[in-house]
Amino acid sequence: MKPATTVIILLILGHLTAAQGLVREAVEEVVAVVDRTPILASDLDLTELLDIPAHTSSGSEADRRSALLDARIRLEVQFRDLETSGVIYRLDLDVAGVRRSLLDSVGGIEAIREDLLATGLDDSDLDELALRICAVNAYAEQRLRPRISVSLQEIETAYRDFATEIASAGEEAPSMTAVNEQLHRLVAERKLNDEIERWVERASDEREVTRFVR
Repeated sequence: MKPATTVIILLILGHLTAAQGLVREAVEEVVAVVDRTPILASDLDLTELLDIPAHTSSGSEADRRSALLDARIRLEVQFRDLETSGVIYRLDLDVAGVRRSLLDSVGGIEAIREDLLATGLDDSDLDELALRICAVNAYAEQRLRPRISVSLQEIETAYRDFATEIASAGEEAPSMTAVNEQLHRLVAERKLNDEIERWVERASDEREVTRFVR
């Protein structure tokens, strides 16, 4: 065997041996899939970095991450519903404004830049999350809220509940006229939340959701 050929073979064998000794590390973890869209562990990291409420409990780290995943799946279900129905293209969206608001709430991009880099995230990930939040909020305000109407009877019922709660605390409730505006907003928000929940329930029934972690 020629010396040059021997050297080449030895180099190949050396590379194969080294490759066999490598420990493979997962670059990214898929924690759920909505239809064909994966939700990654880094998506949860971003949600956490931006301090987006997810109704997290004061329990364990696992419970907190589970609540974050629930919230992220819900957001993706809503977004995919708007996208597949085409409604998203008929909404007025201010993605830049939502992105700015998200960053302002945590002290600006510089406050989280190191953490973003540490988790392999960048500006495009921020933009994707801002788009989803913007679209969902826009749909609620531009399409669902206009459907809401509040009757006098609903306001009277809300006032009785309010007055009863105030009385149980040993205080005298203000007149219904004095709190009419606040009660109207309260009832309207409750009805809007009900509309949103019905939307999410319907959209969830039409989506295939696979969750890989608790």
